[in-house]
Amino acid sequence: MDRRVVAVQAEDVDETVRQRQRLVRERGRRIKAAAELGLARSSGGRQWGRALGRRALLLRKGPATAALSSPALLEASAGKEETKQGKAMAGEAGQQEEEEEEEEEMVDEKVELLRQLVPGGEAMAVERLLDETADYIAALHAQVGVMRALACLLSGLGSPPEKPQ
Repeated sequence: MDRRVVAVQAEDVDETVRQRQRLVRERGRRIKAAAELGLARSSGGRQWGRALGRRALLLRKGPATAALSSPALLEASAGKEETKQGKAMAGEAGQQEEEEEEEEEMVDEKVELLRQLVPGGEAMAVERLLDETADYIAALHAQVGVMRALACLLSGLGSPPEKPQ
């Protein structure tokens, strides 16, 4: 009988821990959605801001809709792999041509990575993507500053120390 009481108490403790974990995950999801929505609203109508706003609204709806990996992105990267294999099998056209192709592939890979990092960047031309990226980085930098200040304020440390730029 003593073992049953201990087992029931252990189950209660486990359930309490699971409930706390769910609450922490939910709170984190809501904070992330609020931060992304705030960042989107501060974008001044930039394309990355609109894409981020759509994503934040999905996050607000719940974890089931928060799977944000776009099927179009997966298809594009799969097609890119096939292109790379085709180029590798095309034969040798000289050392300099190969180096240029490798460099071009490397640039294309970096651009593709950038497209995935910048919200809404999947369909942008390279020039527009670079412009949006610069603006997005500036907005993220400002957001990090705000979050640091909030963390210091909420932890009771006062304002964060100023860093020279």
